[in-house]
Amino acid sequence: MGVYAVPVSKKLPWMQINTIPEEFTEDVKEKKNSQNRYYLCKIVEWNQNDLRPTCRIISSIGEAGNLKAESTRLLRTFDINTDSYEVAEGQDNSASTENKFSFESLSKSCVGPVFDSLKVFIKDIDSESGEWVIPQAEIDQRLDLREKRIFTIDPVTAKDLDDALSID
Repeated sequence: MGVYAVPVSKKLPWMQINTIPEEFTEDVKEKKNSQNRYYLCKIVEWNQNDLRPTCRIISSIGEAGNLKAESTRLLRTFDINTDSYEVAEGQDNSASTENKFSFESLSKSCVGPVFDSLKVFIKDIDSESGEWVIPQAEIDQRLDLREKRIFTIDPVTAKDLDDALSID
């Protein structure tokens, strides 16, 4: 029995992790939901007779629900390059390797409307946990279905997720 990484993309198989990350071990010790964390993984070996590939953890992205972690995960999932192509004279741009990817470098390298569009959500971030909190005024004006299990039935190419299915 081992520890597996479950990819965000359903196109990829579960992967056997060859080294257990510290955050995972700490989450298990503190009885936290150890499956509630994102990591950047790299497949290192997949032999012909192996059911699952072996991967190594490159870096921890963060806990699910955290604005920085969710933003980083989305950018990495859709392979959106956040590196700045303009390098100031004397500036070293080698810090943008896959091992050094962070939200801080993202916020420094994103220009114009990409990062500015996220600024409207900063006011709703809890300063202690770093998680985005839904404002009570927003909850009050909507039907709260967060306790329901609801699935979208929109196609992958959908621009908005407005068709859903729930069974009680």
